[in-house]
Amino acid sequence: MKYIIIEDEPQAVNVVQSYVSKHFPEFTCLADFDKISDAAAFLKQHAVDFVFLDVQLNGELGIDIGKYLSKEELNFEIIFTTAYSGFALEAFSLCAIDYLLKPLKEDRFIEAVSRVLKKGIVTNEQLELLEQMSKVEKIEKIILRNHEGQYPVLLEDVLYLKADNVYTEFHLLNRKRIVVSKPLKEYDSLLSQDHFFKAHRSYIMNTKHIVQINQLDALMKDKSVIPISRDKKKELEHFLGAFVEK
Repeated sequence: MKYIIIEDEPQAVNVVQSYVSKHFPEFTCLADFDKISDAAAFLKQHAVDFVFLDVQLNGELGIDIGKYLSKEELNFEIIFTTAYSGFALEAFSLCAIDYLLKPLKEDRFIEAVSRVLKKGIVTNEQLELLEQMSKVEKIEKIILRNHEGQYPVLLEDVLYLKADNVYTEFHLLNRKRIVVSKPLKEYDSLLSQDHFFKAHRSYIMNTKHIVQINQLDALMKDKSVIPISRDKKKELEHFLGAFVEK
Protein backbone atom coordinates (compact mmCIF):
# COMPACT_ATOMS: atom_id res chain seq x y z
CA MET A 1 0.00 0.00 0.00
CA LYS A 2 1.16 3.51 -0.82
CA TYR A 3 0.82 6.40 1.64
CA ILE A 4 1.79 10.04 2.17
CA ILE A 5 2.17 12.17 5.29
CA ILE A 6 0.78 15.71 5.56
CA GLU A 7 2.50 17.15 8.62
CA ASP A 8 4.56 20.25 9.47
CA GLU A 9 6.49 18.73 12.39
CA PRO A 10 9.56 16.78 11.15
CA GLN A 11 9.65 14.73 14.35
CA ALA A 12 6.05 13.58 13.84
CA VAL A 13 6.87 12.63 10.24
CA ASN A 14 9.78 10.51 11.46
CA VAL A 15 7.64 8.80 14.10
CA VAL A 16 4.93 7.88 11.59
CA GLN A 17 7.49 6.48 9.14
CA SER A 18 9.20 4.52 11.91
CA TYR A 19 5.96 2.95 13.18
CA VAL A 20 4.76 2.13 9.68
CA SER A 21 8.01 0.46 8.60
CA LYS A 22 8.07 -1.56 11.81
CA HIS A 23 4.47 -2.77 11.88
CA PHE A 24 3.17 -2.36 8.31
CA PRO A 25 6.13 -3.21 6.03
CA GLU A 26 3.78 -3.59 3.06
CA PHE A 27 3.27 0.21 3.14
CA THR A 28 5.44 2.48 0.99
CA CYS A 29 5.81 6.20 1.75
CA LEU A 30 5.63 8.19 -1.49
CA ALA A 31 6.16 11.67 -0.01
CA ASP A 32 5.50 14.01 2.90
CA PHE A 33 4.11 17.55 2.73
CA ASP A 34 3.73 20.48 5.11
CA LYS A 35 0.96 22.20 3.09
CA ILE A 36 -2.52 20.91 2.26
CA SER A 37 -2.51 22.49 -1.20
CA ASP A 38 0.77 20.82 -2.21
CA ALA A 39 -0.42 17.45 -0.95
CA ALA A 40 -3.75 17.81 -2.79
CA ALA A 41 -1.93 18.58 -6.06
CA PHE A 42 0.14 15.40 -5.57
CA LEU A 43 -2.98 13.32 -4.80
CA LYS A 44 -4.60 14.47 -8.03
CA GLN A 45 -1.70 12.94 -9.95
CA HIS A 46 -0.80 9.86 -7.91
CA ALA A 47 -2.75 6.89 -6.59
CA VAL A 48 -2.48 6.70 -2.79
CA ASP A 49 -4.11 4.22 -0.42
CA PHE A 50 -3.54 5.97 2.90
CA VAL A 51 -2.92 9.47 4.26
CA PHE A 52 -1.69 10.55 7.70
CA LEU A 53 -3.05 14.08 8.04
CA ASP A 54 -2.33 16.66 10.73
CA VAL A 55 -5.44 18.48 12.00
CA GLN A 56 -3.69 21.86 11.89
CA LEU A 57 -0.50 22.71 10.04
CA ASN A 58 1.02 26.00 8.86
CA GLY A 59 -2.22 27.88 9.39
CA GLU A 60 -4.32 25.34 7.48
CA LEU A 61 -6.87 22.82 8.72
CA GLY A 62 -6.50 19.20 7.70
CA ILE A 63 -10.24 18.85 7.19
CA ASP A 64 -9.97 21.38 4.35
CA ILE A 65 -8.46 18.71 2.15
CA GLY A 66 -12.02 17.97 1.05
CA LYS A 67 -12.17 21.45 -0.49
CA TYR A 68 -9.24 20.69 -2.78
CA LEU A 69 -10.40 17.25 -3.92
CA SER A 70 -13.60 16.04 -5.54
CA LYS A 71 -15.63 13.17 -4.15
CA GLU A 72 -14.03 10.87 -6.70
CA GLU A 73 -10.51 12.07 -5.81
CA LEU A 74 -11.06 11.54 -2.08
CA ASN A 75 -10.53 7.81 -2.57
CA PHE A 76 -8.01 7.02 0.16
CA GLU A 77 -8.14 6.20 3.83
CA ILE A 78 -7.25 8.92 6.37
CA ILE A 79 -6.01 9.01 9.94
CA PHE A 80 -5.83 12.47 11.46
CA THR A 81 -3.12 13.34 13.97
CA THR A 82 -3.72 16.06 16.51
CA ALA A 83 -2.43 17.67 19.68
CA TYR A 84 -5.95 18.89 20.49
CA SER A 85 -8.19 17.41 23.15
CA GLY A 86 -11.70 17.83 24.50
CA PHE A 87 -14.41 18.89 22.07
CA ALA A 88 -12.16 18.48 19.01
CA LEU A 89 -11.63 14.80 19.75
CA GLU A 90 -15.33 14.32 20.54
CA ALA A 91 -16.15 15.81 17.16
CA PHE A 92 -13.85 13.38 15.35
CA SER A 93 -15.39 10.46 17.19
CA LEU A 94 -18.95 11.58 16.44
CA CYS A 95 -18.05 11.98 12.76
CA ALA A 96 -16.75 8.40 12.69
CA ILE A 97 -13.29 9.64 11.72
CA ASP A 98 -10.20 8.02 13.20
CA TYR A 99 -7.52 10.13 14.84
CA LEU A 100 -4.29 9.80 16.80
CA LEU A 101 -3.39 12.06 19.70
CA LYS A 102 0.13 13.49 19.79
CA PRO A 103 2.63 12.48 20.97
CA LEU A 104 1.91 9.34 18.94
CA LYS A 105 1.87 6.15 20.99
CA GLU A 106 2.96 2.97 19.26
CA ASP A 107 0.19 0.65 20.49
CA ARG A 108 -2.53 3.19 19.67
CA PHE A 109 -0.96 3.74 16.25
CA ILE A 110 -1.11 0.04 15.41
CA GLU A 111 -4.71 -0.18 16.62
CA ALA A 112 -5.86 2.85 14.62
CA VAL A 113 -4.23 1.83 11.35
CA SER A 114 -5.52 -1.74 11.62
CA ARG A 115 -9.03 -0.47 12.32
CA VAL A 116 -9.08 2.00 9.44
CA LEU A 117 -7.88 -0.65 6.99
CA LYS A 118 -11.05 -2.58 7.77
CA LYS A 119 -13.42 0.39 7.64
CA GLY A 120 -12.76 2.19 4.38
CA ILE A 121 -12.40 5.77 3.22
CA VAL A 122 -13.43 9.04 4.82
CA THR A 123 -16.19 10.80 2.87
CA ASN A 124 -16.69 14.44 1.92
CA GLU A 125 -19.80 14.44 4.10
CA GLN A 126 -17.77 13.45 7.15
CA LEU A 127 -15.27 16.25 6.50
CA GLU A 128 -18.04 18.81 5.95
CA LEU A 129 -19.79 17.75 9.14
CA LEU A 130 -16.52 17.96 11.07
CA GLU A 131 -15.99 21.49 9.74
CA GLN A 132 -19.48 22.47 10.91
CA MET A 133 -18.84 20.99 14.34
CA SER A 134 -15.66 23.02 14.71
CA LYS A 135 -17.73 26.21 14.49
CA VAL A 136 -20.52 25.40 16.95
CA GLU A 137 -20.86 24.39 20.58
CA LYS A 138 -23.79 22.04 20.08
CA ILE A 139 -23.91 19.16 17.66
CA GLU A 140 -26.98 18.51 15.52
CA LYS A 141 -25.87 15.50 13.48
CA ILE A 142 -23.47 12.60 13.86
CA ILE A 143 -22.26 9.86 11.53
CA LEU A 144 -22.53 6.23 12.59
CA ARG A 145 -20.31 3.71 10.85
CA ASN A 146 -20.24 -0.08 10.82
CA HIS A 147 -19.35 -2.86 8.38
CA GLU A 148 -22.55 -2.22 6.39
CA GLY A 149 -21.90 1.46 5.71
CA GLN A 150 -22.14 5.02 7.07
CA TYR A 151 -25.32 6.58 8.41
CA PRO A 152 -25.80 10.33 8.98
CA VAL A 153 -28.17 10.69 11.94
CA LEU A 154 -29.83 13.78 13.41
CA LEU A 155 -29.51 13.81 17.21
CA GLU A 156 -33.16 14.76 17.55
CA ASP A 157 -34.03 11.42 15.89
CA VAL A 158 -32.12 9.38 18.48
CA LEU A 159 -34.34 7.78 21.11
CA TYR A 160 -31.61 6.16 23.17
CA LEU A 161 -28.24 4.40 23.11
CA LYS A 162 -27.74 0.99 24.64
CA ALA A 163 -24.45 -0.66 25.58
CA ASP A 164 -23.79 -4.18 24.30
CA ASN A 165 -20.32 -5.11 25.56
CA VAL A 166 -17.87 -3.32 23.22
CA TYR A 167 -20.71 -2.30 20.89
CA THR A 168 -23.34 0.43 21.10
CA GLU A 169 -26.88 0.21 19.75
CA PHE A 170 -28.49 3.41 18.49
CA HIS A 171 -32.30 3.24 18.58
CA LEU A 172 -34.01 5.82 16.35
CA LEU A 173 -37.49 7.33 16.08
CA ASN A 174 -38.14 5.45 12.85
CA ARG A 175 -37.61 2.22 14.83
CA LYS A 176 -34.32 1.61 13.05
CA ARG A 177 -31.46 0.16 15.10
CA ILE A 178 -27.84 0.83 14.14
CA VAL A 179 -25.04 -1.07 15.89
CA VAL A 180 -21.55 0.42 15.94
CA SER A 181 -18.32 -1.18 17.16
CA LYS A 182 -17.59 1.40 19.83
CA PRO A 183 -18.39 1.17 23.55
CA LEU A 184 -21.01 3.45 25.07
CA LYS A 185 -18.36 5.57 26.82
CA GLU A 186 -17.22 6.78 23.38
CA TYR A 187 -20.50 8.68 23.17
CA ASP A 188 -20.40 10.33 26.59
CA SER A 189 -19.78 13.58 24.69
CA LEU A 190 -23.48 13.50 23.79
CA LEU A 191 -24.18 14.26 27.43
CA SER A 192 -23.04 17.83 26.80
CA GLN A 193 -25.95 18.18 24.37
CA ASP A 194 -29.31 19.35 25.64
CA HIS A 195 -31.75 16.57 26.55
CA PHE A 196 -29.32 13.62 26.58
CA PHE A 197 -29.02 11.91 29.96
CA LYS A 198 -27.23 8.78 31.18
CA ALA A 199 -29.91 7.20 33.35
CA HIS A 200 -28.10 3.88 33.70
CA ARG A 201 -24.57 2.58 33.09
CA SER A 202 -25.85 0.85 29.95
CA TYR A 203 -28.14 3.57 28.59
CA ILE A 204 -28.03 7.16 27.37
CA MET A 205 -31.49 8.48 26.51
CA ASN A 206 -32.93 11.50 24.76
CA THR A 207 -35.24 12.94 27.39
CA LYS A 208 -37.27 14.74 24.70
CA HIS A 209 -38.71 11.35 23.79
CA ILE A 210 -39.73 10.21 27.28
CA VAL A 211 -43.46 9.46 27.53
CA GLN A 212 -43.60 8.49 31.19
CA ILE A 213 -41.23 8.19 34.15
CA ASN A 214 -41.91 5.42 36.65
CA GLN A 215 -40.17 4.48 39.87
CA LEU A 216 -37.07 2.94 38.30
CA ASP A 217 -37.64 3.12 34.55
CA ALA A 218 -38.81 5.39 31.75
CA LEU A 219 -41.21 4.67 28.89
CA MET A 220 -40.03 5.99 25.52
CA LYS A 221 -42.03 6.94 22.41
CA ASP A 222 -41.30 3.60 20.76
CA LYS A 223 -42.68 1.78 23.87
CA SER A 224 -39.18 0.80 25.00
CA VAL A 225 -38.61 0.77 28.75
CA ILE A 226 -35.27 2.23 29.87
CA PRO A 227 -34.01 1.36 33.38
CA ILE A 228 -33.11 4.22 35.72
CA SER A 229 -30.45 3.63 38.36
CA ARG A 230 -31.54 4.46 41.90
CA ASP A 231 -28.79 7.03 42.28
CA LYS A 232 -29.85 8.68 39.00
CA LYS A 233 -33.56 9.15 39.74
CA LYS A 234 -33.24 12.46 41.59
CA GLU A 235 -30.64 13.72 39.15
CA LEU A 236 -32.98 12.96 36.24
CA GLU A 237 -35.85 14.80 37.93
CA HIS A 238 -33.67 17.86 38.44
CA PHE A 239 -32.40 17.58 34.86
CA LEU A 240 -35.93 17.50 33.47
CA GLY A 241 -37.03 20.24 35.82
CA ALA A 242 -34.34 22.54 34.45
CA PHE A 243 -35.72 22.12 30.93
CA VAL A 244 -39.33 22.51 32.02
CA GLU A 245 -38.46 25.85 33.57
CA LYS A 246 -36.79 27.17 30.38
